Amino acid sequence: MNRPANPVVATLTVRVPLGATGSLADGAARIVNRIDAVDAIADPDVRRVSPGLNDTRVELRIRVELEPAADGDLDAIARRELEAGVGVETVECVEPDPPPRADAGSP
Repeated sequence: MNRPANPVVATLTVRVPLGATGSLADGAARIVNRIDAVDAIADPDVRRVSPGLNDTRVELRIRVELEPAADGDLDAIARRELEAGVGVETVECVEPDPPPRADAGSP
């Protein structure tokens, strides 16, 4: 039986190397997307940028779909997997991504 992906919304700080291609948002999203447990990403939103000598720290809020995991606390599993990513400095917040709201508008 296939388990569905586990979507979360995470706020984290990543280190984007100087000279990386694309925008800072693209570079930060690539850092998150390279994490082994991440299946997909969407809606990257840069919150703060802190330039450094060799890299730029980018605080990012992003929707992440993680590989299906064994039963457990999704927030804790997501935090652990994201914190283990290369280039991830801190994970400030992980929240479950609520399903889309159904439109119950009149015809």
